[in-house]
Amino acid sequence: MKKNLSLISFTLLLAACATPKLSSLAKKESLEGKAKLDFNQDKIRESGKGFSINMKYLTALPKKIALVSVYVDDPGITKVSGTNSTGKSYTTTNTGSAAAAAFATEFLTNGGLESLKTTFKKYDMDILTPEEFLTDDTKKQYYNGFVVQNSKLNELGSKIGAFFKSSGNAGTTIETDEAATGYKLMKINKREWLDTKHHNRAAVQNLDGSINNMMIESMGSDLCKNLSVDAVLVLYTTQSCDKKWSRDRHWMNAVGMYMFAPNPLPLKEGKKDNMFYSKGLFYCGTRIAFKKALAIDPKIKDETLKAQNQKDNYVAYCKVISGLADRMGNYYKKEFAKKK
Repeated sequence: MKKNLSLISFTLLLAACATPKLSSLAKKESLEGKAKLDFNQDKIRESGKGFSINMKYLTALPKKIALVSVYVDDPGITKVSGTNSTGKSYTTTNTGSAAAAAFATEFLTNGGLESLKTTFKKYDMDILTPEEFLTDDTKKQYYNGFVVQNSKLNELGSKIGAFFKSSGNAGTTIETDEAATGYKLMKINKREWLDTKHHNRAAVQNLDGSINNMMIESMGSDLCKNLSVDAVLVLYTTQSCDKKWSRDRHWMNAVGMYMFAPNPLPLKEGKKDNMFYSKGLFYCGTRIAFKKALAIDPKIKDETLKAQNQKDNYVAYCKVISGLADRMGNYYKKEFAKKK
């Protein structure tokens, strides 16, 4: 009996220590419950000042929504070896530009885009790809030349944060951002800091409380206006990479989805623009951050099982996308219902 109990305990211990896999999410019914709101919810007042939409000022929810950017963000993982007395060395691992672009493209084209379109359609919203919203040369030129604007205060904060972060690891931390094929990189997220002491865990929120008014305005006003759409959507994934037994291992840490659209309230005549008034607004943002980084390509020797893991990865990612979109869609339904 004692031997059986010991065997059970050992089995449970192995299960607890097993590498969490992205593919395991393929068995989940819905991931909407894991999606958290992630945007500045300082809603506009009658003056139009604020950072997010107040539904009572809308006559209708956005219908035509341009998916303007899909990208992977890898903040880099730096490991320190040695001591102060013996001398420290720093090693940084990163997905790399080519692999980051490949991952972004692969997950989107293997069901991710279809899941995004299908889920938003339930809320009477149409997601448009670049092929669908870049209908003339003027729009194409604007889109290809578009640069996300950032407030000086936000840029300064990022530089200060990066300085203190890198000062402890000899400045070896490397961040990589790459867009999926056919999409332009429109980086909107703040610098990600992975909790390397806790399974490379990403923060639950990233853009919550963001007061980067220039970013919000350039995305929600300028971009929407020039692309002739009601709103724009950005989808980004936080990934990381490490090495074990001379092999790169890739991990999914978090996935976020963010919508921007115009401010329906014009600034009153005689009033000056400032950081509290923006012509563009957050409409919503949702994010799923995993408690433990999920292995995308775990070590699997059997080729059949490896292929099945890849298929399950795509199913899992589709469920992540659907969960984020459902969380956003239901937020809109709830908020818009308050108008009645």
